[in-house]
Amino acid sequence: MGSKNKVREAKVEDAAEICGLVRELAETVGDDPPTEEATRTRLEELLDEPRARVLVAENEAGIVGGASFWIKPDLAHGDTVVEVPMLVVAEDHRRTGVGRLLMEEVRNVASDNGASQIELVATRANVTARAFYRSLGFVEADVVSLEFVGSQEAPPDSEE
Repeated sequence: MGSKNKVREAKVEDAAEICGLVRELAETVGDDPPTEEATRTRLEELLDEPRARVLVAENEAGIVGGASFWIKPDLAHGDTVVEVPMLVVAEDHRRTGVGRLLMEEVRNVASDNGASQIELVATRANVTARAFYRSLGFVEADVVSLEFVGSQEAPPDSEE
């Protein structure tokens, strides 16, 4: 385990490697994997967005982890919240400190921006991720996640 992991801001040129990670994540959570073009497009958008950040962790093997997050003004609480929609570590680099290193940098940015809260989502079935976040001091909130999936023009029937 002589790998020296370091975290840096992502660049557009990282799109192919980030796509590989995102495909692993999609497989883990049962989502459809994105195309490399779609990943590149989203990455370009996020890199242009002042309130968004994309980080990668790399070592001599290349990019082995990534995180994307938003720094959001929260009107309901009158402060700032950091939302982390994506944290992924390559399967063969899990449990080597990569995720911890990425989350440490997310916390640093949150602190620099005066955020009082970091929010992230893990599926109930993803026991490993939940245990990892708890080990970092996260607590599971008693919330229900609601998602609207589908066309905005033709919403699903609202059957009770």
